Amino acid sequence: MRTDGGRIGLPIALVVLQAAVAPAMKGQVIRGRLVEDGDNAAIAGAMMTLMDRGGRGVEGMVTQSGTGLFELRAPEPGEYRVRAERIGYATTFSAFFSISVGDTLTVDIAAPVEAISLEGVSATVGPRCQLRPEEGLAVARVWNEARKALAAARWTQERGLYRYEMLGIKRSLDERGRKVEFEDRVYGQALVSVPYIARAADSLVYGGFARFSAEASEFWAPDAGVLLSDSFLDTHCLRIRSGGSELVGLEFEPVPNRDVADISGTMWLDAATAELQRVDFRYVNLPVPHWLMDASPGGAVRFRGLPDGTWIVTSWHIRMFTAGETEHPLTGRPAPTLEGVATTHGEVLRVHGDAGVVFEGRRGRRVVGTVVDSLGVGLPNARVYVRGSGTETETDAEGRFELDHLGAGTYALHFTHPYLEQLWYEPESVEVEVRPDVASMVEVRFGAPSTSDVLSQVCGRDGPPDVPLIAASGKAVWRTGILTGRVTDMDGNPIEDATLHFLTRAYEPRLFAEVRDPSTLNFEDQRNRRTEKSSSSGFYRACWLPVDAPIELVVLGKDEDVDQDAVDASLSLADLFPGRVTILTIDPRSPHRALDLRLGGGRDNPR
Repeated sequence: MRTDGGRIGLPIALVVLQAAVAPAMKGQVIRGRLVEDGDNAAIAGAMMTLMDRGGRGVEGMVTQSGTGLFELRAPEPGEYRVRAERIGYATTFSAFFSISVGDTLTVDIAAPVEAISLEGVSATVGPRCQLRPEEGLAVARVWNEARKALAAARWTQERGLYRYEMLGIKRSLDERGRKVEFEDRVYGQALVSVPYIARAADSLVYGGFARFSAEASEFWAPDAGVLLSDSFLDTHCLRIRSGGSELVGLEFEPVPNRDVADISGTMWLDAATAELQRVDFRYVNLPVPHWLMDASPGGAVRFRGLPDGTWIVTSWHIRMFTAGETEHPLTGRPAPTLEGVATTHGEVLRVHGDAGVVFEGRRGRRVVGTVVDSLGVGLPNARVYVRGSGTETETDAEGRFELDHLGAGTYALHFTHPYLEQLWYEPESVEVEVRPDVASMVEVRFGAPSTSDVLSQVCGRDGPPDVPLIAASGKAVWRTGILTGRVTDMDGNPIEDATLHFLTRAYEPRLFAEVRDPSTLNFEDQRNRRTEKSSSSGFYRACWLPVDAPIELVVLGKDEDVDQDAVDASLSLADLFPGRVTILTIDPRSPHRALDLRLGGGRDNPR
């Protein structure tokens, strides 16, 4: 038996089963079974392709699990043969056969168990451009195995055999591409039929893998269809690249003198099994200043073969630059600069087939840890998060938490808790370095401060004034109360820059020292006043309010037309804003109180 470029010719059985009654409508069908030569064991998951006399593949499918059965349809009568391909094994071809209009043929193929290994493939192929894999034996050997996986992935995607649960992540990093400044996540709420698809091959090859305009910059990654396309192979050189003892790389780059925005990269295959692992790529020939290329724009696409012979994309990643503007140190004029790095990442969480879940994604890089209270006990219901949206979790009953699917880089990890949010207090973040290793894990421990420590920080470590106010009743009133909460509209949306006016019937004792004749002082008209503002998220905090004395409170929107002089001179806010004033008294035994307010509607949910 002679092997020629991985092709093995074997005799096959051809049987005309029936003539079609309506041949023009039913077409020409080739059915068969792929088995191992010698023991007739069914071969599942092999890629079967119907080839015409010109060597063009006209139809393909993967043999069925457990049976090795396949069915192909010829577009028209003529001479064909069937190609059987398994990754890591020699390719098998049937003999040519003729099929007439409306015929159905049976073609059974016995494939020898002849394993192919890429171990020891030389990486000394010269830098000459191999426009087609057949022009270099070493290149062709590696390309043939990569092509099998890419063809199976394209076939799987085109047939829509599975439904995918997805996770999309967008990250913004600093100009060095190391520190994650914020991260936004979107989990697929519904199953999708295609996890990832590129633009049409010709559009990318001839129009560019990156395009720029005044409004936006767009970058695209290749999929299996693009890498298999004639237009891509005609415009890119291939060569072998060593990846150590475990991997063999097939490197590709644009042909010389090609000036369209393009990609260079490497298809990495397992040296022992010949299975395609991933495709790494970088953008080249971009019409941008060289300093933007310091961001190393590029990406990766990961592939995975399933037990039934189908292939899927499990993740993809695109890394881009973001341009900014700074002042030139010499001229003082605006100058362009590399502002940061932006990445887009897609992860397949689960793949669903007719038989249930056929693939479960890995959790990737993780940060795990514990949030403990001031006594060292695990704190439940604490929120641990990264700036942005979606990258967060809540601690369990023991205070444990875990964040997964993180990117390589340095994260600023934050935590908070309802009791801290009520006080409008944000603890210091902790920087965590996540290593590039896909399975890396980092452990973190957060210590939550006590309420007294928080109060001393948010309201000043000097504490409340040590001189009391004199209330209208003549008793001394100490200013130890703290009021916190949120200001929202009637629909519950946070209000920013709302002004909270506080008024208490009380006065400072120093007033006696400021007047020559205390008998002339009208104590009934004395008031203690103060104002506070709400934050962008609607939170407010008022420290050192008087306790055990009635306080009038009204909240006003930043766009309200208010006579400030009248507010400052009023003896009662209720006279100026009827129906809108909240009257509260802070209990000296529980000096911290939470009170949510609705703009225009008084208080809401007092606690």
